[in-house]
Amino acid sequence: MSSGPSHFVVMATGQIEGAKFEGHDSLYCRYAFSMGEDWTVMKGVEEGITQLSSASGASAEGGHVAVWNFPIDVTFRSTCAHGWPQIIVSVYGTDTFGRSDMILGYGAIHLPIAPGRHELYVNTFRPLASSLIGRLQSWLSGMRPEFIDSLFPSKSQGRDVTRVQSFGTVKVVLDVTLQGLETLGYATVSQQTVARLSSPFGAR
Repeated sequence: MSSGPSHFVVMATGQIEGAKFEGHDSLYCRYAFSMGEDWTVMKGVEEGITQLSSASGASAEGGHVAVWNFPIDVTFRSTCAHGWPQIIVSVYGTDTFGRSDMILGYGAIHLPIAPGRHELYVNTFRPLASSLIGRLQSWLSGMRPEFIDSLFPSKSQGRDVTRVQSFGTVKVVLDVTLQGLETLGYATVSQQTVARLSSPFGAR
């Protein structure tokens, strides 16, 4: 007598399409996946970095959009839904003084729990110095506060004492395939039940 499957599989393919950061037009993005201890990457790339893109055009909401269309292709395996994978993005660019490789925003979002194509909009934030003097010094020196742990945006521990400022949005388009969830007793949802958010980039 053969036993049933002992794990389920989550496949995600797509692209980091672009980003909008008001006042910044030369951007690139680092991405990585964060997941629970029970999760492993079966195949694909777990982290990467996009090319540098110069923002152009104008969205319906105003501002310019940097386009990367950077591919994502990864497959996860797990026996437990706890620790469902998140994609973490870190966007860097050039500031108003021409200084490059400046952190502009961090963000994280869970992979969709419904199969099908999804457009995700990751609202990003950047850490601030704890004092007004510290903010002035970091602005003058070009040394903005950064997280030591690049996966910190996906964690809850320590977030309550971190001072941040909302800034920027990253668009990610993913095709998600789920295998084996129902066999292990998990109910899957249809794409129609997932709320659709309006695009901050406007119609494109």
